[in-house]
Amino acid sequence: MRLIRVLIATTRGPVEVQNIARENPAVRSVICVGGAFTALPVSPAYDAFVREPTGVVERMTGHPVYRTDVAAPIEAGESWQLGMFLAHAFQLSGVLAKPDDVAGKTILVTGGLDRELNVTPVSHVAEKLARADVPEQSECMFFYPHGAETIADTDGWKSLPVAGALEALEICLGPRAAERFVPHQRPLFWKEIVSRQRRLTAIILAGITIFALFFAAFEGIVRWSSSTDNNTQDSARNGAGLISLSIASRDPDSGECGAPVPISADVKTFSGPVCFSRMSVAERGEYRIRMSVTGAFSNYVDQSRYSREIQRTTDGGDRLVLQIDFPYWVSKPVRLDAEADLLAMDGLPIRSRSRTLEVIPGGDANY
Repeated sequence: MRLIRVLIATTRGPVEVQNIARENPAVRSVICVGGAFTALPVSPAYDAFVREPTGVVERMTGHPVYRTDVAAPIEAGESWQLGMFLAHAFQLSGVLAKPDDVAGKTILVTGGLDRELNVTPVSHVAEKLARADVPEQSECMFFYPHGAETIADTDGWKSLPVAGALEALEICLGPRAAERFVPHQRPLFWKEIVSRQRRLTAIILAGITIFALFFAAFEGIVRWSSSTDNNTQDSARNGAGLISLSIASRDPDSGECGAPVPISADVKTFSGPVCFSRMSVAERGEYRIRMSVTGAFSNYVDQSRYSREIQRTTDGGDRLVLQIDFPYWVSKPVRLDAEADLLAMDGLPIRSRSRTLEVIPGGDANY
């Protein structure tokens, strides 16, 4: 896939997103100019934009803290949000162009985002486009909020109004690649009926509700029975069948993170420096999943920084993923605990599994 250069449209001219780097969850996300040490004043708003439960980037990437370098200062406001979200998606997919790269596409972007990734209105749209020069040897597109004053194509820029972040991602990456950045959950059975048949009477709705409760109770009994029968076997396999666990190693010389590698259920120890770990569940249902990293270092840090938990519903073909970083400065053994609870309609666990992995970073790291 061709590289994509992202320019944040401002009234002072376009600002290129130069680089996005993962940072330790113990700190806050920042925006800096070209590798400088000073964070821009917009950084607190960027941190809230990234981190759950307020932000939307962590929900997409599974990581809560980033440093983003830009070519020039970005002022306060919300018009940078759509462009920054797209830049994170491109970074995750490996197509975000760096300053010295030759980009196949250049996008100039203005627009805010809400929690549901709908594009929200911003001001001075036409003025921001007028401030932009046309890059050479690149397909150039200008994304702006749908519903604003129509902006005509000009000076090599193709103007494209978009209503949501998914629409912009589909234009840049194609529908299939875009879907994995903005997952859609299938509505619950009773919500589908209400939305399609708004004229149903209260009696029919009550009947459907009773049926759904009966069916859920029956399914819960079956799952509980299956869980009880297989509890010993699953425990012996250290959580196999419900939890998938992977580890991304850290290069001891450069400190760079490698690609996550699956850890089979029979492995109890991992040797070498670790960057982060991911766990996932693939079965359909509502889950509460959590991970924690503990060790001697826990006595002198805020342990909540190395403990993460989410509760969410996943459909049969989706994957519910949780990621946690390891303290990069630690050379003594640490313990990784991963747990998953499949929840009934009342929120109580009907099936639980856990995995424990001892990680031995080693004492030779020099970073």
